Amino acid sequence: MNQASERVRRLGWLEYPAMFAELSSPQAIPAEVDFLAEFVGPGWLRLSAGPSLKLTALAGWCGKRFADGRAVNLLRPHRNAPLQASLAMQSALAPSTIDGRTTLRLQYPREAGVPWRWAVDELRPLGDGGWLGMMHLELPLLRRLHFPFLLTPTERA
Repeated sequence: MNQASERVRRLGWLEYPAMFAELSSPQAIPAEVDFLAEFVGPGWLRLSAGPSLKLTALAGWCGKRFADGRAVNLLRPHRNAPLQASLAMQSALAPSTIDGRTTLRLQYPREAGVPWRWAVDELRPLGDGGWLGMMHLELPLLRRLHFPFLLTPTERA
């Protein structure tokens, strides 16, 4: 990874929307690639995100897979377990809730259960192969609260 991904790891909570707005809009949905995920942002988010996900359908979340224009979440239920695909998402280039410019929008299905039925991931490329993700919930008062994460390309499992 180069400076862009390293910079993402060091930002303060309020700096993520501004950095996201500085990034170039994606031109296409990634094809045939797996990404490892990393929670970024303030310590409370990095430390609480993993344990919080254990209470949901994304327990063991560790990345995303793109193939044939589709996206799925990757889970590793325990340390030595093989990766499992879960919760397919609709992928589209669409306006961002942050700045209105084009972003890669991943919408979870209504059948995904709480809270994922309301979750949306917005992604923009960092220019070094990584992507900055900003997750929010499509609910009143929460639509503008974004939780950042970093996606780093990896070998397909």
